[in-house]
Amino acid sequence: MIPLLILSKETKLINKYITDLKVGSLFLEIIPSTKEYSIEDIKNLKKEAKIFNPKVRIYFLENFHLSSIPAQNSFLKLLEEPPSNVQFVLTTDNKNNLLPTIISRVKIIKLEERKIKNVNKFVFDETKIPLIQFKITDKESAKKILIQLISFFHGRLDSDKKATLILKEILKLNKLLDSNNLNPQLTVDQGLIFIWKTYTIK
Repeated sequence: MIPLLILSKETKLINKYITDLKVGSLFLEIIPSTKEYSIEDIKNLKKEAKIFNPKVRIYFLENFHLSSIPAQNSFLKLLEEPPSNVQFVLTTDNKNNLLPTIISRVKIIKLEERKIKNVNKFVFDETKIPLIQFKITDKESAKKILIQLISFFHGRLDSDKKATLILKEILKLNKLLDSNNLNPQLTVDQGLIFIWKTYTIK
């Protein structure tokens, strides 16, 4: 599973995101033995993460920029051969404090209150699907939104050139949600952000 790097200075947004992420997974927070993550902390994480477990495990490392360079290098080796059914989630308020090689191997999630609201508002303005009414807590609630998006953009295939691209992406996400242990909230967020980018980024 692709490691996530949550980039934000707002603790409230991070906590909400993590709460949604926990649904349906075994959540494990890694606490550094000192003020920063040491190479010994990462070695212990490696041992634990490699123990087989059929359930998806999320390892949460808060403020990962507070880690020594040797610890980051050790973690990089873990990212090169990630254990199955394991999701690493890091947080930082400044990605420049992390090794570029780590940045290149993670998916960056930027959490900004204004941006999140703008994405939801944009998609609602385009589709009239009342996203605010949906509380995504499980796969079924996520699929309700994806199916409505599929229906909407299927109806725009003849009048909107971008509908084909969006429909293809939403269908892919819907299929992945059925066949994999994906986080429902993350899956919907990915679809909404894709729609927003398709219409706003030239």
